[in-house]
Amino acid sequence: MSRLLCLAVALSCTLDARAGTLPSFLRACSASDPNLSQCVEKVIAVGGGKFAKGIPELGIASLDPVHLGRVVVDNPALKLTFDDTVVTGLGGFVVNSYKIDTEKGKATLDFTANVTLKAHYDMDGQVLILPIRGNGEAKIKITNLNIVIKYDYKTVDGYWTVTGYKDSYNMDRAQFKFTNLFNGNKELASTINRVINDNWEPVIRDIAPVAFETIISACVNEAKKLFAAVPADRLLLP
Repeated sequence: MSRLLCLAVALSCTLDARAGTLPSFLRACSASDPNLSQCVEKVIAVGGGKFAKGIPELGIASLDPVHLGRVVVDNPALKLTFDDTVVTGLGGFVVNSYKIDTEKGKATLDFTANVTLKAHYDMDGQVLILPIRGNGEAKIKITNLNIVIKYDYKTVDGYWTVTGYKDSYNMDRAQFKFTNLFNGNKELASTINRVINDNWEPVIRDIAPVAFETIISACVNEAKKLFAAVPADRLLLP
């Protein structure tokens, strides 16, 4: 009997731990609200910055900074590896819009942030048909990075589950700084840094997709953790 009692208590504790509650800075909206999308948009705008700092009690990691580790860019003309990659600035995002259709299980989040990527890089190949190689520190500043995430979700055992998502992004400007290009040749390094900054759009298309997809994946994964920790009826009230 005592073993059964212990098992029942343990199971109860497990269920209570899983049935998390929303942190105080995230207010649940009502599904019956005719302006539901606007309500959720306001909640994200107010509490999103704190969410980006992480919620350890719910197992949600920080998104500002977000540690991406190794990011590998591998295209026919350029081999580029970023190590110890850290992105900052997502916590200062601005919500442009949020739309949700609870009947279809679809939602869209559109937001903008100024972000900075820092990493140790190793690069060899061509950029803009110019040879480039180096091994040092990289810094990429993105002005007004606009990200749109469209995701599908459904309720499974009382919790929201993201079943798929699509994303898109664009930006107003990218600025690059690579140290120790061409084994420290300052003249060549200055020239190539100037050229890639003057022609940032084709350069960012060559080197950024993997990094941006990794950033977006991190955002989606932390949202999934929130959905897995807090029951659907606490995320969205009747």
